[in-house]
Amino acid sequence: MNIDLTSVNNYFNTHLDKATWTAAADDEKTAALSTAEMEINSLPISNSALAASKRQIAVYEQAVWRLRTGTRREDLQAQGVKSVRNPSGVAETYGIPTFGIPLAPRARAALNGCMSLGAIR
Repeated sequence: MNIDLTSVNNYFNTHLDKATWTAAADDEKTAALSTAEMEINSLPISNSALAASKRQIAVYEQAVWRLRTGTRREDLQAQGVKSVRNPSGVAETYGIPTFGIPLAPRARAALNGCMSLGAIR
């Protein structure tokens, strides 16, 4: 997929995470999109035309999610941490990502029904 920042910027014009997207510098946006594209392309997505259009949305959603959330949780999981509790008592428990990468909730929703036959959902 050829990433065009103008198209992506247009996508985020009316998006809930518009502020996150517009606050990022162009090089950060490009890096987030490249990372997201690599992650989404690693998934067992069918090659249908519908899947291709949904794949593009999933890349955009994964990119903004990466910009918004950073890698703190992912870094903890990579170190083998299963759960974390902060001083106020709020706890998080981490599971193993289905396809080996954390997937943005809206990216997962965009790809609903696009996984190749036999893929784990």
